[in-house]
Amino acid sequence: MAERASLVFHNKVIDGTAIKRLISRLIDHFGMAYTSHILDQVKTLGFRQATATSISLGIDDLLTIPSKGWLVQDAEQQSLILEKHHHYGNVHAVEKLRLSIEIWYATSEYLRQEMNPNFRMTDPFNPVHMMSFSGARGNASQVHQLVGMRGLMSDPQGQMIDLPIQSNLREGLSLTEYIISCYGARKGVVDTAVRTSDAGYLTRRLVEVVQHIVVRRTDCGTTRGISVSPRNGMMPERIFIQTLIGRVLADDIYIGTRCVAIRNQDIGIGLVNRFITFQTQPIPIRTPFTCKSTSWICRLCYGRSPTHGDLVELGEAVGIIAGQSIGEPGTQLTLRTFHTGGVFTGGTAEHVRAPSNGKIKFNEYLVHPTRTRHGHPAFLCYIDLYVTIESENIIHNVTIPPKSLILVQNDQYVESEQVIAEIRARA
Repeated sequence: MAERASLVFHNKVIDGTAIKRLISRLIDHFGMAYTSHILDQVKTLGFRQATATSISLGIDDLLTIPSKGWLVQDAEQQSLILEKHHHYGNVHAVEKLRLSIEIWYATSEYLRQEMNPNFRMTDPFNPVHMMSFSGARGNASQVHQLVGMRGLMSDPQGQMIDLPIQSNLREGLSLTEYIISCYGARKGVVDTAVRTSDAGYLTRRLVEVVQHIVVRRTDCGTTRGISVSPRNGMMPERIFIQTLIGRVLADDIYIGTRCVAIRNQDIGIGLVNRFITFQTQPIPIRTPFTCKSTSWICRLCYGRSPTHGDLVELGEAVGIIAGQSIGEPGTQLTLRTFHTGGVFTGGTAEHVRAPSNGKIKFNEYLVHPTRTRHGHPAFLCYIDLYVTIESENIIHNVTIPPKSLILVQNDQYVESEQVIAEIRARA
């Protein structure tokens, strides 16, 4: 009872990510058997709550985003200017198509970002919002088509059609929009049937190549390894932790004259936190790349098995597991087109817009002058840039991520929702 009294009650939403974190902590502290008992109770609680809530879905639950009207107008105005440039011969037809796609994709993407805050402000218990953002049914792309805009579609050849579908499924499509959307939807259905066999064949080939790689010994005796370091803040801490946890040290680690970790010790979260605190670098770790063996692998070079969190067992067919792990996302990617109905979800640059009217200020020493791909003057920032927008009675702070283009000058007056920066497309 004393232990129960010291527990902390977390009064917050537990989504998929939080559940993963909870399960991993439970396994670390209490082991597999106790965790499975707790997860059974979580499952029962979930079923009971889902039954009591009895979520239903009606057409009134599909709330159209209020900012949609002016965003579409803004995009149409940009398209009109682009059309004029093309008419006067300033822009080539191919460039016009690319820019048109970028304009509409950026508009569609901004609407997608507005979707979640809009639901949270108007009705946090909206059934559509609860189902999609909890991960129970549907995803952000499908909800975006229902309440935002369907956006750009692909033609039967897989090329983009530069005429976007401005309506969403709640408002209903016009005849032209419906015919355009039929191309992509049918292509998705056909592709799913054709490409599923390709994904299965890829998995089979991968497994065939690596099926002989099995854990045969505890230690191959290698003295080699690779060094991992945060590289003066260039590597994010999260990636650094993920790289180290579960690996085995290739050499002793010293802080000054004191040895804090010995060779062949597996790295846990406690040890990683100690490395970060004392800023130990670089950290030599063992890896399958430096294993002495040619046709098999040893336990210490492989490290922990994600299945149970301990060193991998002898006789484990790690090659087959690796082949299947690479092949599985291929099957998922094949089915993605089918679920979105041919809607384009590629990667073009995202925009940062000004939250209000006011004068924009940023540190000019942290940016480098450059030009946009259209030849307009801009600034490039290599680190997080903190921008302030001073209006009459309030100061807004905006953080612009690294490798973004700043499209305005320092001390320039900007209007609300004006594009102030372009974030580089994620690879």
